[in-house]
Amino acid sequence: MPERVSLIRKIIKVFAVLGLVTFLVSLGLLILARLSLGSGGELRQLAGADVLEKSGLWLVMGSLLFGLAGLKTASGIKSARRWAWPASLFMAVFLVCLFPPGTIFGLKLLIELFNREVKEWFLTGGRVTTAGSGTEPTYGLSNPDLTRQLEEQAARRKR
Repeated sequence: MPERVSLIRKIIKVFAVLGLVTFLVSLGLLILARLSLGSGGELRQLAGADVLEKSGLWLVMGSLLFGLAGLKTASGIKSARRWAWPASLFMAVFLVCLFPPGTIFGLKLLIELFNREVKEWFLTGGRVTTAGSGTEPTYGLSNPDLTRQLEEQAARRKR
């Protein structure tokens, strides 16, 4: 896995875990508010528990969905699935909207996702060779003179 793809995976995984933590904390606050303030009365209205429940349920569900989608995307990146690129793009656009830390990491994800090496890696299912991997590129035309010279040099080195 290229370094840039690994960075994309790490950023998405971190924000997915943060989404799941937000889910747990928000759910805990909703349960605590419900248990401590009871089911009705003026105290609930003064504390804003009704508003907290309505908007809090959206936050809880959104955080859960974001966390699960992030973990699924990170596993898709690890497995070099083609669908992971659009899923990562969606996550990056969503992160741009989460001001301030999400904006920075969302922009970084967008920049990395549109890198040529990263796009090729996703399109070929992780089979793109990188420089220094030990495999040399093959070209359509062969040069017999150069091949003969290289073979002669190799023979001289063996002696």
